[in-house]
Amino acid sequence: MATKPDAEQRFAAQTVRYTRRAYQASLSRGQKVVEIANGNLVETRPDGSTYVLKKAPAKHKIPVGVKLKVT
Repeated sequence: MATKPDAEQRFAAQTVRYTRRAYQASLSRGQKVVEIANGNLVETRPDGSTYVLKKAPAKHKIPVGVKLKVT
């Protein structure tokens, strides 16, 4: 029986593999893909060219001076 960390690592690896496969399949079918790259929302086209749509929004807005506790 696999230990929990091993199963989680395998799940993460499979997720990466299937996400990459879907990305490549979309481009090979002539579709555009929207992704985050270098802090920007970018449209990648099948010919490999990219177009910056806009700056990617922050995940969380935190007021200046607030201290976060990471758990």
